[in-house]
Amino acid sequence: MSAFVCLFLVFTTSLVSYAKVVTSRDIFVDSASIGKNTKVKTMAPSGTEVIVLGTRTSTWYQVFDNDQSQGYIQPDCVSLKGANLAIIKVCPLRSEPTESVPSTSTLPVGKEFRKFSLRTVSEHEVRIDGISKWLSSSLLKFVPEGMGDAEFFESVPIEEVVNLKKENSIISPYLDKTMYVSTVLGVFTSYDAKNWYRIKKLENRKYEIAVTQDGWLLADNLVSKDYSRSFSEFFPSFAFPYKDSYVKSVMVSPQGNNSVYLTFSSASDPSGITLFILNKVEDGWKKIYPTVDGKVASIPVEDTITSVLNFINNKWMSSNKYSKKRKLELEDINITGNGSTRTVSLVLRTSNSSVSKDYQVVLSLDYSMDKGWKIVDEKWRFI
Repeated sequence: MSAFVCLFLVFTTSLVSYAKVVTSRDIFVDSASIGKNTKVKTMAPSGTEVIVLGTRTSTWYQVFDNDQSQGYIQPDCVSLKGANLAIIKVCPLRSEPTESVPSTSTLPVGKEFRKFSLRTVSEHEVRIDGISKWLSSSLLKFVPEGMGDAEFFESVPIEEVVNLKKENSIISPYLDKTMYVSTVLGVFTSYDAKNWYRIKKLENRKYEIAVTQDGWLLADNLVSKDYSRSFSEFFPSFAFPYKDSYVKSVMVSPQGNNSVYLTFSSASDPSGITLFILNKVEDGWKKIYPTVDGKVASIPVEDTITSVLNFINNKWMSSNKYSKKRKLELEDINITGNGSTRTVSLVLRTSNSSVSKDYQVVLSLDYSMDKGWKIVDEKWRFI
């Protein structure tokens, strides 16, 4: 199968929704104003399907006086003073742990609380009847669909899952609250802790797993954004730091900023490690240990096929031996190989004002972190 076909299949698969989010109770939604001073509120009844536009996670301190809750305040407004929590600047005190509700009062600087608790909450920007609104995850319900599809999931009795040795167990911080268990027989998932399924798109082996605030499942260097139905490279395999690399750990920051920490080690030297961090997808992976001369290397977030296609289309197509004299059309492409070494087989049509010729081209590519893809051998054959 050509690389173009593979990309098309992955792209179209990712467009399909395999779950829905509904309101767990009646929600009032502000609609447009009528006249100068009149606003109409409409109610979305429990079970109304919504579109999730975004997710944010925040941390709040709940403070108490005489065992009565006084409200919630954000961490940058307070500081620990011995065993007490002290107010260090004037900030809004809110009745709920969200900026969406009006403040009830403010607290004077210097006031201390002997009793307090820390709470992390998730909110989701949703669209209801064309209106955007931020809602607590407690007001929404995740409804999985298609778990009986044998192409993606294998139903497993809960007794078998209980008896398996759990290498890693996590619960999604996203509103789906999906459970994932990594074992030597693969990764298993459940939405209700009763009905369990083996994720068939992953091999029957142990994976290091984590889940982002958006509900993406990370398994070693792979990511699924459609609830385990398809996986693609999140950290590109062509940039693995060792020939015999394996993922030692993968972790998502618990602070809500979705930073991903990925640690590699070598099968031949388990003591050696290389650590990458991803803060923003558009900025790529940053190699933060070990560094060379204090420089931080950056690796793009893209799968190998996409990376090679970008190199062929954006660089090689305009710099090969026929590019300046003839018009080039890419008829077919196939990519093989592993790690930083890839072989690209192309069918090219070259043409000028009088003649067209077809060529089979074989490129041997090698990847290095500082120079990217480089052609180490290039062969043309007229067909």
